Amino acid sequence: MEISCCLCLEGTRIILEDEIGGEDDGSSYKCCRGDVHVKRACFYVSISALVVCLFSTICMFFGVYTVNLWLDIFLIVANTVVAILMMFGLYYDKASLLVPFIVSEITQCVCFFILANYVLYYTIVFRRQKFYQKFDQMLMVISIYLGIVICIGAIWAATKCYHYLRQKAEGIYPDSGERCMWE
Repeated sequence: MEISCCLCLEGTRIILEDEIGGEDDGSSYKCCRGDVHVKRACFYVSISALVVCLFSTICMFFGVYTVNLWLDIFLIVANTVVAILMMFGLYYDKASLLVPFIVSEITQCVCFFILANYVLYYTIVFRRQKFYQKFDQMLMVISIYLGIVICIGAIWAATKCYHYLRQKAEGIYPDSGERCMWE
């Protein structure tokens, strides 16, 4: 969509154009208020997922785990694998390698949403708890909801990058010829 305004004053022609980003510069595939390309945002998402996996592994070695030891081990391994797959997908421009990350994150969001609602229900209904126990549980519920919101942002960036890579593979966007993690 292009909006043009032409103003002619005594032989001087002033043209003001307001173009909404076309596919040529890829501006329709930008994140963070149009500052970051989706491929770079997806790279940041995969790096942050690997950092969270490393942090969870370190916490597990000190005996701190969230729900269950084996569930945490499974989630750490699964999240590490899908984050690495996403990095390979970004490097080789393979949209299909982003799908495992998107599916696993959606699944984790749904499961943690159910867990947070269960804890919230338990906190409200169970009357024999002391204030500090209820406060701790409410902090946990709030942190789970906050994590879900952050995770939805990661899913959004990965999904947008998936569509970009699919369209690039179809030839809609020109191939620059060199491989890189981000545009």
